[in-house]
Amino acid sequence: MEDWTRIRFASEEARPSTRLAQAWLLLLLLALLTAYRLWIIPRLGVTLYIDEAQYWTWAQHLDWGYFSKPPLVAWLIAASTAVFGDGLLAVKLPSLLLYPATAWLMFRLGEKLFDARIGFRTGLAFALIPIVSALGLAVSTDAPLLFCWAAAMLCLLHAIERDRLRDWLLLGAVVGLGMMAKYTMAAFAASATLYLLGDAKRRRVFAHPGLWAAIVLASLIVLPNIVWNWANDFPTLRHTADITHVSANDKSGNLGEFLLAQIGSLGPGFAFAFIGGLLLALRKWRDPRYQFVLAFSLPLLGLVFLQALRSEANGNWAAPALLTALLLSVKWLARLKNRWWVGAMALNIILMLGAYHLSDYFALRGQPQPAKLDPIKRAKGWDTLATQVRPLLAAHPGALLLAEDRTMMAHLLYELRDLKPEHAAWAPLPHPADHYQLSVPLRDEPSSRPMLLVTRNDNSSVASRFARSEQIARIVVEVEPGLKREASVLLLEGFRGYK
Repeated sequence: MEDWTRIRFASEEARPSTRLAQAWLLLLLLALLTAYRLWIIPRLGVTLYIDEAQYWTWAQHLDWGYFSKPPLVAWLIAASTAVFGDGLLAVKLPSLLLYPATAWLMFRLGEKLFDARIGFRTGLAFALIPIVSALGLAVSTDAPLLFCWAAAMLCLLHAIERDRLRDWLLLGAVVGLGMMAKYTMAAFAASATLYLLGDAKRRRVFAHPGLWAAIVLASLIVLPNIVWNWANDFPTLRHTADITHVSANDKSGNLGEFLLAQIGSLGPGFAFAFIGGLLLALRKWRDPRYQFVLAFSLPLLGLVFLQALRSEANGNWAAPALLTALLLSVKWLARLKNRWWVGAMALNIILMLGAYHLSDYFALRGQPQPAKLDPIKRAKGWDTLATQVRPLLAAHPGALLLAEDRTMMAHLLYELRDLKPEHAAWAPLPHPADHYQLSVPLRDEPSSRPMLLVTRNDNSSVASRFARSEQIARIVVEVEPGLKREASVLLLEGFRGYK
């Protein structure tokens, strides 16, 4: 191809080459940080979060799609647990590995756009920002999404610069896999388009067959998920529309909460440095490097900003935009004395250590940790609750395990995985409201089979649809001051149908 596609990025400042030393130091620090997180998780007294437990159940039945998300997270968990078993660390391992891998990609991106020092600082900063310190302890769709987004940014630059078909195909593969992690990856296409449109030479890439080969490959990778959605009445798209309030909006907006979440995600130092970095990028907007970071941060941030303004937006919905936002923050801080970058890093490290060791602080004081000061309380107590359900299942062999909500179902299936209990979800609505109502609904037909309903709802109407019902247990688990896990267990017989 002609030279107009070969867009190269030279450093703003001439510096001695320290890439090798920076790269090895970063790899060492990432390895130590990952080992520390592997060590800390079993000490936190947690089991899986609700979404993690649900993803684990997905991994037991591999498919091309699931109710609320595409399938990649389930595939990753299935691969990890096939090798290491179904323990806590094995389920979480994909995220524990993908976040440091993403940090490495951010080193490569920062080095390519600026220099090795910026790359090193960006990679290390990413591994320690609060959103990664939090999500890094849990398996989620954000881990493969951020990895694929970072990889796709690098692939796009390489494809434009090198003009090799394999680079374009790698771009298509990474974007396709990102879409199979989370549909937010679709925003990558908008950012890439904006970046290519920003320069007359880059606009000629739209006529290049490599770009269209990448688009075709990405589409082919996503196609099975589209077919799965079609066959199942588009549950994932319906769920996405529901949580974004596309069809009906009775929300007043949560813009303030969303903005605070972005500050919390980057950490206060890097969040405020992003403002300086944004002003720097706007001042140098003719530089293709700053065009690139603006194109891959502002559109998604702006879109979710508007969503938060009109309705409601979760704090992690703009997570991919934080990659280049962080890069801008690091670039701006590099213009100041080193102590400013060190200070921003120190704040994030303090936040991480505080969250990870808060229970140790209370233990040293000889006090129980109150639930209101426990950031990980949602992942506690479910294993103990399930332990009390276990003998009830043993006492009623042949009974079907029944649950009204996905939280109870997911936790019971994971904690009682050795029993492999037959189970069904209470599903009285025309359209399924969660994965279990879609995949294992209690069918609307009379049945004489006994069922054990485990419910957190004291006013449950489920029993009214059975000929006989008896509460056989009331479970109360005192997790910590201010937090209980409670459930009633009912023996039900003679299901008459939902109506």
